[in-house]
Amino acid sequence: MNMDRSALWALVVVAAAPAVDAQTVNVSTNSSVTASYGATTQTVGPFPWSDLGVNANASIAPGDLTLATGGATGFNLATTLTAGEVIAPGSTFNVGYTPGWSGNFSATAATGNVNSNFVYNIGPLSGSDNILNANVSGGGSPSANLAASLNAGTGQTVSAFANGTGPTASVGYTLAAQACVIECVTLASASINLTVGTQVQHSVSVTPTVTYGDLVWISTTPGYSASAPQAFITGSSGSVANSLGNLSSLGLSNGQRFYYNILPEVELSMPISSAAELALPASITASYNVLGVGGSQSFPLGNLYSLDTGSEAFNFDATFHNNDYYSIPLDYQACSPNLARGCSDAIVDTTYKGQLSTLNPGDVPTTGTCGTASDCSVTLPGGTGIVGGYGTGNLGPLIPGDPSNSNVCGGSGTAYAGQCINKVVLNRMAAPEMDAKSWPASMTLLFGAVAVLRGRRGSRLGSVATTSRV
Repeated sequence: MNMDRSALWALVVVAAAPAVDAQTVNVSTNSSVTASYGATTQTVGPFPWSDLGVNANASIAPGDLTLATGGATGFNLATTLTAGEVIAPGSTFNVGYTPGWSGNFSATAATGNVNSNFVYNIGPLSGSDNILNANVSGGGSPSANLAASLNAGTGQTVSAFANGTGPTASVGYTLAAQACVIECVTLASASINLTVGTQVQHSVSVTPTVTYGDLVWISTTPGYSASAPQAFITGSSGSVANSLGNLSSLGLSNGQRFYYNILPEVELSMPISSAAELALPASITASYNVLGVGGSQSFPLGNLYSLDTGSEAFNFDATFHNNDYYSIPLDYQACSPNLARGCSDAIVDTTYKGQLSTLNPGDVPTTGTCGTASDCSVTLPGGTGIVGGYGTGNLGPLIPGDPSNSNVCGGSGTAYAGQCINKVVLNRMAAPEMDAKSWPASMTLLFGAVAVLRGRRGSRLGSVATTSRV
């Protein structure tokens, strides 16, 4: 037993009795949590231009997460007590702590979907061609062992990552915007070729913090009472120092029996976060001639578009104890028998033999947010997501004119003055054979299509008059 110097005088043996070694209290640390995540969805595009390009509706969700803790922690009353021993106020009953945690987590692969169309919207003329409607799954299953972090208990983050890449594919489109009466004249044309792939990243981070200690209460009768004043004494460096405190404040009469109760506990606070990202690395080349003005654009390989769920986090808390606790019977003594001064001591009752007491059914002193040593399920809805990549904006309209319902016509002074677009011809060029590698067929379908989403904003090529559609 540890005491300060002023308390040493009070420790005397007043009756010949053997010392008692208290039993070890093993606290199981079994718990589990399952988490499911909603999809984050975003619609973007078209890109490269607001009136001609690729749009997409994409979604991504982290895979379902399962996490379990196990093992047990051991507590032992390290202070040796002797029946008849005098205990002075301020003395401590020291309880040793030995961690023995186990734990792990794993997540299923992140999943998502991409639905993409090549679209045009030239005045009152609009149309689309579906190039992809595919589910995606990849990135593997992030998993890790938590035992070392749990046993350290100091908030060490454990992270796991899984990355998946798919095949690449190429696809191209040609578009002719024409003025047709008897014969058709092409006022604007464009050719777009693109190469696109898909990457899925999934990450999980877990940060366990373990607080161990003793729930302490003093009672005048054996057992636990929720109405009894309680205190949680936090341990450190593998030991919990439970102080006897000032006994004179308890209102006990001289010689009255009371019990100093110590229930070992372990508290777990564990933030858990998961994030998934669907990225589309792509390169695009385009050439065009609009009302006699030609040009081209090139977008090198990079993330055309990415959709990130951001960190979807929750906190798993649990409190562990078993039904055994130390209950030390003490007899109150108004002052020390060997030094007459204002004091109050306690004598370890002669009935004490180091035996453990047991909580009655239904006695649950403390719980965590998911219960005591419990199983817990958490559902997180999908958020708005974080959108990135150079395709998240666009270059404005390629073909000048009102992009809503008005006709698009050649302006005064142009080679096509007075002629209005009333027909659009869209052709999809044959794509080379895709490199499927080891990916499933559902992934192979993805890559010819999710390409062009939104990019940098540019200027209009000019203004035109409008006329009705033929």
